Amino acid sequence: MSGLAFNQMTGAFQAPDGRWYVLEQVGRIRTFREGDATATVFLDIRDHVVSGGELGLLGFAMAPDFAQTGVFFVDYTRGNPLRTEIASFTSNGVVADKASEVVVVEIAQPYENHNGGQLAFGPDGFLYIGMGDGGSGGDPQRNGQNRNAL
Repeated sequence: MSGLAFNQMTGAFQAPDGRWYVLEQVGRIRTFREGDATATVFLDIRDHVVSGGELGLLGFAMAPDFAQTGVFFVDYTRGNPLRTEIASFTSNGVVADKASEVVVVEIAQPYENHNGGQLAFGPDGFLYIGMGDGGSGGDPQRNGQNRNAL
């Protein structure tokens, strides 16, 4: 990523074909290959991502069959009311189809911090979502160890 600049990077992921995908907290994913002088916009959802502090575009995972389908998932915060959304999109690997968005999970967020964001596919093919305790100091809603709370 030498020479490339990103705005509040929250993650960087490399596809099996060598292409890089860089998440920017404001709600944009940019992509490039080693040696590229610039990164192009892969997905821009800044119009519905609430960002700042611990909010924003926080997670990204390629479906196990991404090379064939172009399907990927993102984790981001959205407002009114504040919530985490996990959404899928399709792409051609270079540009995502913003209109293909399908929100698969919505999780209410009572506070603006401790909202997690990590996404990963396990060897079983399932998508795993890392969520925080929902925020504030000292886990006032006791979500951290509550198996019934997302």
